[in-house]
Amino acid sequence: MEEILKQILNELKEIRTDINELKQGQNRLEVGQENLQKNIVDSLGLYTEKIVGHVDDKTEALNKRVYKVESEVERLSRQ
Repeated sequence: MEEILKQILNELKEIRTDINELKQGQNRLEVGQENLQKNIVDSLGLYTEKIVGHVDDKTEALNKRVYKVESEVERLSRQ
């Protein structure tokens, strides 16, 4: 009987150890998930800024071309 109780206690200790390890693993996963979400948001923000900068540059170049053409058309229309 005493031997059975010792076995049960040992199994309970192992179960407690397993539960503690699972809790620690869950905490690590939660922290990792938070970091991943932050990294994704930061990356999307940076990517969006780069796209906006690219579009602004292209728009500025196009506006310069349009201005030159409009100026030339105006000059020709005055002749």
